[in-house]
Amino acid sequence: MNAIHIRIGNNLQRIRKNRQLSLDKLADLTKVSKGMLHQIERGETQPTVTTVWKIATGLNISFSSLLKEDDALVSIATRKEIPDLTEDNGKCRVYLLFPFDPQTRIETFTIILSPTCNYVSFPHNDGVQEYITVTSGVFSLQIKDEIYELQEGQAIKFTGNIEHRYINKSDEDVTIHVIMHYMDS
Repeated sequence: MNAIHIRIGNNLQRIRKNRQLSLDKLADLTKVSKGMLHQIERGETQPTVTTVWKIATGLNISFSSLLKEDDALVSIATRKEIPDLTEDNGKCRVYLLFPFDPQTRIETFTIILSPTCNYVSFPHNDGVQEYITVTSGVFSLQIKDEIYELQEGQAIKFTGNIEHRYINKSDEDVTIHVIMHYMDS
């Protein structure tokens, strides 16, 4: 298994070359600098969650298509000790469980939010639906000006193409399970 930044770089380069995109064109599409894209493709840096979302949105692909490894017939996912990506100075830890599946058009993650986490999620492509289930703690989700507070065992579904914020106001970690569903292109 390759380190996550190596997988992201390999997947990004494969996608870019399959689409016959230059780094300049990729930078235009994703709003990520050519230099940063070059470093990501070479595996020289680990991009932030926000950067990966910008790339995925600019290329109109799923988030996990940049994180995935080769497919297997049967997969059992166990959350790793080390997160695949972090954001908000390490307070938002993202663990990929299952990468994007073109048949179901979904990908799944576990996200752990440390106390005082306040992560703003970049808007996803049109047609993306997010399904979040709280598995521990009290989770707050801000969509536009509305804040939804969810307890352990509660779930919420929303359209992901608008800015939204994951918030942990408590003094304990909050764990959520996220399913992203991508509509047909």
